[in-house]
Amino acid sequence: MADITFSAEDEEFFGKVGGFGVPKFDAVMGGGVPRGFLIVAFTQTGSGSELFAKQFTSPAEEPENTILISTNEAQQEIIRVYEKYDWPLDIGVRTVGEEYNASVLERDLLASRYRLEGFQLPDIQRLAQTRFVDTENRDFLTEVTNEVMALDPYFRAVLDSMDFFVQREDPARVISMMRMLQAHTQMVRGLLLVTISADGLPPGMRQEVAGIADMVLEFKVRTIGTDFETSMTVTKFRNAPENLRILVFRVTPEECITPETVERIA
Repeated sequence: MADITFSAEDEEFFGKVGGFGVPKFDAVMGGGVPRGFLIVAFTQTGSGSELFAKQFTSPAEEPENTILISTNEAQQEIIRVYEKYDWPLDIGVRTVGEEYNASVLERDLLASRYRLEGFQLPDIQRLAQTRFVDTENRDFLTEVTNEVMALDPYFRAVLDSMDFFVQREDPARVISMMRMLQAHTQMVRGLLLVTISADGLPPGMRQEVAGIADMVLEFKVRTIGTDFETSMTVTKFRNAPENLRILVFRVTPEECITPETVERIA
């Protein structure tokens, strides 16, 4: 692989750290996250991680080199959230879940309906010429990996969430993907955030994923009486264990996710 040269102008513009999109979190983390970091967020349902994933792209130093890849949300909903918080709308957005529904689920549903309605072989053969029963099997894991690895130096990217691939792929392939993405992110000084459900991983996979990551976050939600408390815990920060923190946060109309209390992990 060819060496990458970083210009003095780029080094000055981007700096050695990038913002999380959450100013108060940046302050706690010593200014932000080091360029070249792969951040893995283990999440619980309802903990606010999907908002944080979008907010992470909001600095968008170079919109054309910033991308949000969502596997479980529609583009229309993503745009609605970005408009609500006045975040940049000119970044790249890819909705893998919608692509999967269009190219795989729609085809399977139509084929099932045709069988139930008694279609004969000639009918199925004719349908094979349409987009609804395209027999090509798309490899979304390879597509997404290649898309991120094609990004230029100092890129900013989010993959929300990895569950889509964990549920459909051999765990060894997913781990291989993570290693390639980590190596590329480090080499080109990018910033990559990957979210994944804490409870959906095969035994031992969580530890391996955490080992690959440069930074590990845990998003949790708990009930306190009739209220909900959302928190984000920094359980790993490569070469800076002093940054390990527990942050209780809330969502405000002005700042979206914003820490309320911060407690250092002893």
